[in-house]
Amino acid sequence: MNNENTLNLPIKYLRPLVTQYNQIADSSNWNRFTTIPTEGLNPDSISDGQKEAIAFCTFIEDHTPRYIEDYRKRFPIGEEVGIERSISNRELFHFLVRWGVEEDRHAQALAVYQVRSGIVRNQESLEEELIRENVKEFHLGFAEPVQVFTYTFLQEKATQIYYQCLAKAVKEPVLKTLLLYLAKDESRHFSFFTGVLDAFIACYGKRVLPLIQEVAGNYRMPLFSTLPDYARRAIRMAREAPGYSRKMPIQILAAHLESLSAHMPEWARDLRETSRNILLQNNLLKN
Repeated sequence: MNNENTLNLPIKYLRPLVTQYNQIADSSNWNRFTTIPTEGLNPDSISDGQKEAIAFCTFIEDHTPRYIEDYRKRFPIGEEVGIERSISNRELFHFLVRWGVEEDRHAQALAVYQVRSGIVRNQESLEEELIRENVKEFHLGFAEPVQVFTYTFLQEKATQIYYQCLAKAVKEPVLKTLLLYLAKDESRHFSFFTGVLDAFIACYGKRVLPLIQEVAGNYRMPLFSTLPDYARRAIRMAREAPGYSRKMPIQILAAHLESLSAHMPEWARDLRETSRNILLQNNLLKN
């Protein structure tokens, strides 16, 4: 993970992105316990499918300790990586801790909702179920920093779109409010990772494009290999959110690379080619 040949993002690119994110985040707080109203809660209006979707999302969000652990291993602060890398990784940590707080807030807010709405018997049984998944290792499957950020670009966009689509479908007012708060957070996360991806391309040009394409060709949401009955549950989850497609984030990534070609003329041809290849390998474009 700390190979000297790894393409790391210099501090001059990273610091403005982290600063901008935290400036916005510091003014975007909501309280997981008190902001979401309890009055008006109508559990009878939640379908069984929607209950299962919320449970599924809670598992994904609750794995936050493993996501943060993975990032800390990849971007360490210490003598083993030297002063320059440590400064850059320390800057990233300013984002990481805030991101972790917000993702953990999502997990706990969804868990609290499940308890208050009666989806689960009690908090203790839910916590035991969640921790059985939380103790499992998380393996991203990609080594380069730009691939880590590309993966999270896709993940954050997927969750944002899903929460928005599910919010449109649910009738239960408290759940609808909660989902819109989650989507707003995920939108800010996505914007940060978009900026990081752009910075990598501005810094390294076409060298990073095959790495980005590799992620797009092998992308799976977290826990797909560890959560029991993942495939069936993911299909049912998607059905509860009309308008959502698991390939939408891939399409957005391809479109974003295409749009960059107008601003980066020296890499325009490579960006357009990578965009097309991503669509082709995901069966989103005919030859």
